[in-house]
Amino acid sequence: MVKDVETAHKDGPPQGTNVNDFCMTICTVNGSGSATANTTLLRSLFHMGIPVSGKNIFPSNIKGLPTWFSIRVSKDGYLARVAHDDIIVQMNPMTFEEDLKFNVSGGVVFY
Repeated sequence: MVKDVETAHKDGPPQGTNVNDFCMTICTVNGSGSATANTTLLRSLFHMGIPVSGKNIFPSNIKGLPTWFSIRVSKDGYLARVAHDDIIVQMNPMTFEEDLKFNVSGGVVFY
């Protein structure tokens, strides 16, 4: 279910709040400068003292093809990637539909 900003909290506060325990994937296009931006976000979380790991997924090194950057924040220090996304930052319209399949129920999508 997708809610806009004006109706997002009419049902009350979010249930099952997670703190420092989520997976976020940034979906972009190779060659767009996304690797630098993704690494900056990862380092920012790390310097805040939050246990975090990141993985850049390049199926191809050809400019213009899809790429993904997965960030896992784990209060318990887990480093492995997980099969779902709690947050998706979608900046690649070519993979939008496929990427949404990995979003958990109640997850967040930025487009």
